[in-house]
Amino acid sequence: MKKGIYGLLVLLMLFAAALVSSSLLGWGCPVQHFTGVPCPGCGLSRAVFALLRLDFWTAFRYNPMIYVLLPVVLLVLFRKKPLLGTKKRESILLWSVMVLWAGIWIARLVMRDPLICGAVM
Repeated sequence: MKKGIYGLLVLLMLFAAALVSSSLLGWGCPVQHFTGVPCPGCGLSRAVFALLRLDFWTAFRYNPMIYVLLPVVLLVLFRKKPLLGTKKRESILLWSVMVLWAGIWIARLVMRDPLICGAVM
């Protein structure tokens, strides 16, 4: 349980840093600000805020991985036994999520998705 709480605190700190960088510094995504390339997580903060407003379609448009990452992160942080029964299955699930996330990120970059490539809504 401690590991889950600490992990959740780290995620909350990252979320707070993203909020500060966008609202106070006006950067939007810090990775994109410094490198010119949006990160794979671009849009996740906006997706979380859209979910808090119960705007599920907008959350999906900002970053479709919001619906996959949230349950996986919570399961990884708060599980007591390996996901799906064995460590091997857990590893396959986590690698699959990472490959899916990378694939969506690359597809959005190739398509020059305005939600991650600098267009303001």
